[in-house]
Amino acid sequence: MRFPNSYIVILSLILYGLLNPAKTFATNSDFIALDSANAAYSKANYTKAIIFYQKFLSGGIESTQAYYNLGNCYFRTNEMGEAILYYEKAEKLTPGDPDIQFNLQLANQKITDKITSDTPIFIYSDWKKLENKFTEKQWAMICISLLCLSLLLFALYLSASSLLLRQISFWSGFVLVFLTLFSFYIAHQQYDLLNSHDTAVVMAPTVTVNGSPDEKATQLFVIHEGTKVWIVKTEGEWTEIKLANGNQGWLISSDISAI
Repeated sequence: MRFPNSYIVILSLILYGLLNPAKTFATNSDFIALDSANAAYSKANYTKAIIFYQKFLSGGIESTQAYYNLGNCYFRTNEMGEAILYYEKAEKLTPGDPDIQFNLQLANQKITDKITSDTPIFIYSDWKKLENKFTEKQWAMICISLLCLSLLLFALYLSASSLLLRQISFWSGFVLVFLTLFSFYIAHQQYDLLNSHDTAVVMAPTVTVNGSPDEKATQLFVIHEGTKVWIVKTEGEWTEIKLANGNQGWLISSDISAI
């Protein structure tokens, strides 16, 4: 497993803060906690590192590197539910990162439930590869760039005196408009994913899923720590969840943690 140094984490936080002014900037105490976490990790004191990474993240800071490092700490202490949760959080911020995906795959191999998706793999994987080619901000920049180019081409179409040049600029602009809309759609999808909390990880060792939000309801199936679920809706202390294979039911909300 790799362990990025604190300077990379700090730089990523600064850039993230500049691009997300609504987010809270890290304070000196946050960086002290980060340095303490890194120092504990380098000495293989993973329990102490977890405490400081949690303190660093407790102020609402979102950092791919910090999530990834915290996932590594939990992996080392054999807490697979927590490890998967933070790997998933890291992957959510930086989709497609090969190191995160590799460690997430390792952690998933160590849990009890091996649930396969009911979605055709080739369709889903190809689309996700395309989505994850760039981040949400990169897709947004591509969208803006394509829009500007298409406007320039249409301006050329209106001003050109040559028929051939007008035809080329018109159809090229038309294609770019289509690509603009396509990139906007993917950027919007990435934005929704980043800001949604419709997935979660099971934290309890064993959870019984019921047919309705009632302790006396029919017991449908059992899932275990580390299993990823999709949140359908919440009613009081109960949450309706769905698995990758389509199985659906209710469990106690405190048994899962949102990604």
